[in-house]
Amino acid sequence: MAKINENLLVKGARGNVGKQFVYRKHGNDTMIVRMPRMNKNAGSTDGQQSTREQFTSAAMYAQGAVKNAELKKEYQKKAPPGKTAYNMALRDYLKAPVVKKINTDQYKAVAGSTVVIHAKDDFRVVAVKVSIYLAATGNLLEEGNAVLDPINRERWIYTATQAPAAGEALKIVGTATDLPGNEAVLEVAIP
Repeated sequence: MAKINENLLVKGARGNVGKQFVYRKHGNDTMIVRMPRMNKNAGSTDGQQSTREQFTSAAMYAQGAVKNAELKKEYQKKAPPGKTAYNMALRDYLKAPVVKKINTDQYKAVAGSTVVIHAKDDFRVVAVKVSIYLAATGNLLEEGNAVLDPINRERWIYTATQAPAAGEALKIVGTATDLPGNEAVLEVAIP
């Protein structure tokens, strides 16, 4: 692949030449690459079709995101050199958040005690939901949204409103959601 900088003959050129090579613009650079070849006789697998549909959805999300001036500005702030707000929105759609840890050190199985969820995304986690289940029966004890820690932007704090029976084993589930709606789940057991 050839990379061209500051050449007036090809600066800003796009498209293909004789179905042999293609001019592509990447950031401020113009590149010349071989014309991609597609085997039109080969059918696509279910995995390929699923991937194509996912990229189509990601492209539609990114197009909508860059039409919103405020959101476009935020994505552009996160973009490294040579990348656009569109690239970042596409990536955000394709990459789900991660729930790194559920800290139950302050949870004492009484109303008012807290659970801390550590969640991260390449752009932004917009919500974290905490669900507390009775481990023996699987019944939901309580559920609600955690509040973002104003200092540590990866910490979400949930304050319990219910108290289980004494000695009851619990399962705590943390679900993080990012701006495109991707979710990540982590659960821990409390004996």
